[in-house]
Amino acid sequence: MQASTYIPHVDLLLQAMRINRDRLNSRSKIAVDARLLRTLLQNIVVHLPFSAEFYETTYPDIAEAVASGKIPDLHRHFVETGYFEGRIGAPPPVDETYYSNLYKDVAQAAARGDVTSGAEHYQRSGASEGRIPNAESKPEIDVWMGILRVNTGGEG
Repeated sequence: MQASTYIPHVDLLLQAMRINRDRLNSRSKIAVDARLLRTLLQNIVVHLPFSAEFYETTYPDIAEAVASGKIPDLHRHFVETGYFEGRIGAPPPVDETYYSNLYKDVAQAAARGDVTSGAEHYQRSGASEGRIPNAESKPEIDVWMGILRVNTGGEG
């Protein structure tokens, strides 16, 4: 999937979600058509870092599907399916020292041999837990986690 150069006018999107601009700026929850949400997410995901080599070597089932011809385009698979399966499209930008200092449980897991590195941990579970892979990513992740906490009923 290529990056779209078209996104509907905000009023059309809001109409499809049955909300107005004031509601969009509130903290209230809204129901969104799943197809609309998926399409909006795909238009974001297409811009995430992606490495075909990483994707294929990291996920043996993907390599097998490529070899059998079931997946002809790795990036398209990531955008349309892989991201929604929880896959990561490129090597995670984990600063090993920062990550193990911030997350003592990861340092302990590495010492026990449960994981080989912070990057492996981040890829397996850290990303889905909202962990911070490096100092440079912290401000952006903090913003997202603040929004997600608000929308999941946590404090924000």
